[in-house]
Amino acid sequence: MPVAELPRAAMLEDLTRAWHFQREAVFRRNQKTHWINDSYRLVLRRQDAPIGNQVDRICNKATAFYWLPATQTGAPDAEKTFTPGIIFAALFEEWSRCCVHLNIEFGHFLATPVRVAATGPSTLPDIVKAHMSIYAQAQQLSGLEHYSVHPLFPAIILVCDQFDGKVSAQPDGYVSLRDVAKKQSVLVVLTGSRAGSGADGTTHGLEISLDSLAPFALPLEWAACGVDVVRVPLSEAVRFVTELEERVQDQQVPSLDRSLCGHDYPLGYNPNVRYSPDLWAHAVQAAGEENGYESMDARESVLRVRARLEGQKADCEFEHEPFSIRWKQ
Repeated sequence: MPVAELPRAAMLEDLTRAWHFQREAVFRRNQKTHWINDSYRLVLRRQDAPIGNQVDRICNKATAFYWLPATQTGAPDAEKTFTPGIIFAALFEEWSRCCVHLNIEFGHFLATPVRVAATGPSTLPDIVKAHMSIYAQAQQLSGLEHYSVHPLFPAIILVCDQFDGKVSAQPDGYVSLRDVAKKQSVLVVLTGSRAGSGADGTTHGLEISLDSLAPFALPLEWAACGVDVVRVPLSEAVRFVTELEERVQDQQVPSLDRSLCGHDYPLGYNPNVRYSPDLWAHAVQAAGEENGYESMDARESVLRVRARLEGQKADCEFEHEPFSIRWKQ
């Protein structure tokens, strides 16, 4: 089908989807970097570790995800700093699946990663104390526009204390991240503190209970430690936190994080069109009509729209790059 015969409305709809897709791709890359790189993670070498300039990575997260030493590997003669990337990937995909309203603005995510070093807190009560120290520091330091401590952050944490083993590949040779999320377990811990205030100043006196997780509870090896804790599959922990967040989140539309808007824009157009899906889509479409769809965004949109109209699938469909070539959603 000639380009001139492609429905303009279909092209604009596809380009609008492309705008959102490209921002999500940047967000995915950012989160992967923050979760697997020790220079981005908060590392607890003692119970009252300072958070320094990492407050922006703590803000806008519903909770914190603590990697205990048993989940960390590395060279025999060096500090163990490697954590299983497949657990992060499973958590990310589960979060994306569970969210009713996916919010990727200003680093918003399910949790911020905290690696507990061998010299750090070793019991759940001590981890809770360390978490409350992090929360208190974040409260004092957070003053950046668009960044605030999430209302749920002081009330609940997730703890990964063991690696529950590899998941076998499916017949197609790929490992399903959904299977990983169902097999890998985490501890869901209530700190004893109530949910705090939202970004709009509203106080969320939300009573949080682990009762809804009881049907999914797994054997808990930790001795009685004075904290409310349950071991559940990662998938259930993500669903639990996500549902809590839906109950406390502010209802206003979040502001746009321009750092995710790295879109190319047509020559001769105002660069600010990148910050609006509608303006960007119309600019790319108009430039394509004028110049023959020479940009990559325009060419790929033509391929996708044409393929759909012909009942086929284009090679450049909206599919995010997997976190590993052997993993799939």
